[in-house]
Amino acid sequence: MKKPLEGVTILDMTAWLSGPYAMEVVAYLGAEVIKLEKHKGGDAVRANGPYYGPKGIVFEGTDPKDMSLCILKRARGRKSITLNLQSEKGKQIFRELVKKVDIVTENFAPGAMDRLGFSYENLKKIKPDIILCSISGFGQDGPYAKLPAFDPVVEAMSGVMEVTGYPENPPVRLGVAGGDLISALYMVIGLMAALRYREKTGKGQAVDISMLDSLFSFLFDESLDVYVERGIPIRTGNRRLRLTPFNSYKAKDGYVVICSAADSHWQALLKAMGREDLLEDTRFKRLDHRMQNADAVDSLVESWTSTKDKKEVVDILIKYGVATGPVATIPEVLEDPQLRHRGMIVDLYHPELGKVEGAVGHDIPVKLSESPGSLDLPAPYLGAHNEEIYGKWLGYSKEQVKKLREEGTI
Repeated sequence: MKKPLEGVTILDMTAWLSGPYAMEVVAYLGAEVIKLEKHKGGDAVRANGPYYGPKGIVFEGTDPKDMSLCILKRARGRKSITLNLQSEKGKQIFRELVKKVDIVTENFAPGAMDRLGFSYENLKKIKPDIILCSISGFGQDGPYAKLPAFDPVVEAMSGVMEVTGYPENPPVRLGVAGGDLISALYMVIGLMAALRYREKTGKGQAVDISMLDSLFSFLFDESLDVYVERGIPIRTGNRRLRLTPFNSYKAKDGYVVICSAADSHWQALLKAMGREDLLEDTRFKRLDHRMQNADAVDSLVESWTSTKDKKEVVDILIKYGVATGPVATIPEVLEDPQLRHRGMIVDLYHPELGKVEGAVGHDIPVKLSESPGSLDLPAPYLGAHNEEIYGKWLGYSKEQVKKLREEGTI
């Protein structure tokens, strides 16, 4: 066994981001993931630019070989089949596929699987130990269950947008799709827990992941209800008020972040800035005092950082053991020696044209000493593995697969 999830087979019906990101992780860990897509168009992100094809990176896909960079990133390590689940023949084939897999994943709106005839109860009749893992905006039950959702909707409703941004400005969304990505990680946790349970009991189960639940679980690590009740600001920009100074500060060529979470950190910061004269200043000596005088603290720190380049600030503070880092631009991130050392910046590959020139991807940040993961397949063309899966798994001949395609079943 070279990878921890080798031998696990997943029939993946997810699209967009949340489910595909989760499937990227489990494929990296060794699961065989079959991406089941709509027979017309496939995963919606296949139509999202920019694209990579014979003319390089373009923002309008005109060549059949042009593939969305989204799909080239999000469908790595998987095989693609197509199936028309609106047809009775397609449903029959789906039942045959379910018998061959350990897990079915989906991120349809709640109720869609029921309408197709593939609720968890019905899937259990096909394969008693099947695991069904679902991601949706609000979960499979409750007053919001059937509402449509994309990431900004759940960021707004979870409270995340309320705490993001600066107090004088409107709420803003996160810079990444947190609702999608956090729920994706919970999907991975849930399906692995379900696999372990099945290993011990022989029973499958339904795993229900809500994007709203997922974001809320991260949000309330902070005591926001207490802050609101006491009149303490909760939308504070880059500042973490209770740990002042804990903020981003202007430098001559950008910004740096400085984090001082304890009195000892503050003392080290003062020494780095050459302000030992403030060590006994009662406005700043204790953390609770610095919280009360946060504006004065931040002004003091920025009056020092703004006279220096980012690198100079960071180099000085590191010598004094202060947690700090530059606010990196995207070009700087892509040259980061730590990320490169860890193998996190990787090449993307087109299934036919090879290495993508002009764009890179990310590796999966799970480093296992005995069973390292990898994404061994480039993202596939839509339906690229129809003959392999329908032939190897279900025994269909090439002629039968061709007929299924002609009649609109796949």
